[in-house]
Amino acid sequence: MADPKQRKQETPYSQKSECRDFTLFQALGINDVETVAWKNFVILRWGSLTTVSCPDCKKVDKHYFRSHRKQWRCKHCHRCFSVTTGTPFANRKIPFSKLIQLCYEFATSPKGISANSLAGKIGTTHVTAYLNISKIREAQFLTEDRSQLSGHIHVDGCHFCGKPRRPRKRNKMTSEIVNNHLKNRKANIVPGKKYNREPWNLRKLENRRIVMLLRQVSDVRGKGATRTISCVVMRESQEEVLKVIPKYVRQGSIISTDDGSAYKFLAGSYEHRSVCHSEEYSNDQGINNNQAESGHSRMRRAEYGVFHGMRPQYLAFYASEIAWRENIRKMPQSVKYQDLFSRIFSCGHSEAFRGYVQGRRLGYEHLG
Repeated sequence: MADPKQRKQETPYSQKSECRDFTLFQALGINDVETVAWKNFVILRWGSLTTVSCPDCKKVDKHYFRSHRKQWRCKHCHRCFSVTTGTPFANRKIPFSKLIQLCYEFATSPKGISANSLAGKIGTTHVTAYLNISKIREAQFLTEDRSQLSGHIHVDGCHFCGKPRRPRKRNKMTSEIVNNHLKNRKANIVPGKKYNREPWNLRKLENRRIVMLLRQVSDVRGKGATRTISCVVMRESQEEVLKVIPKYVRQGSIISTDDGSAYKFLAGSYEHRSVCHSEEYSNDQGINNNQAESGHSRMRRAEYGVFHGMRPQYLAFYASEIAWRENIRKMPQSVKYQDLFSRIFSCGHSEAFRGYVQGRRLGYEHLG
């Protein structure tokens, strides 16, 4: 059987230009919104259309404005700059009207939004939508609050990426296969000995990663978690946990986990509480790690229902997006929108996706 990776795949219809013949602006009967969108972008960054800050020398002044280029020339260092200079959207070619709509859709989608869905709404190619969404995810990762958590922390790890497909030929049902399906999802991901998967299919297991979520629980009953930190590790082992927990959780805090062996060392520096998930999700004393499980549930549904796949190289960016959505889940849409732009304007150029279309890739993973 030929390797599926060598097959020539046809472009899905949803990504073809003939599918993108009707956008939201056309539905609303709006033709010229570019100037208004540019002004909104300037106000979001500097709060004024006239008094702006030079990205190079940081001087705030009424710099010389070049109206035909929508650029400024600094009165102090004489550098020319635009509203996107020094941001992930620097040197962008997408119009401001579409960029504003892209950011709005991203900020207000409770479960996340895929590039495939967004491309048709704003009238861009799939690559353009994916590139700009990825820059936003990277900005969220770079601006994520990673100061130490304290109080009561729920911690859990979950498998993502590296999931083999079902084999081409169906297997005869055995007790081992039935048990794998009846067990928790983690056991179902790992194929048993009776699974006759092709070699190319089994190699996908090499891409498996663990996303660890650490969530600080509110002291007010019913408020859930107040802050979330996400990180990607290679495996849920004591060695990896020993690197993550002391880094992100203050000593003396209360940590609730499952009864995995990777967390048993925590009793020395923390008040460790555990629940045996093979028997119960919450014990009679009310001990659980449901807040961490809730975050993983959102990410797992996003992987299958929204993104339809994630890759290890950029998994930390997806995890950071889910952590951000958990943190702002009870905020008004206007606050979500402004918070997103504050992160975009404070992280500088995109390291992972600048030159992506030209073939430049990040080349490493963000772990820990």
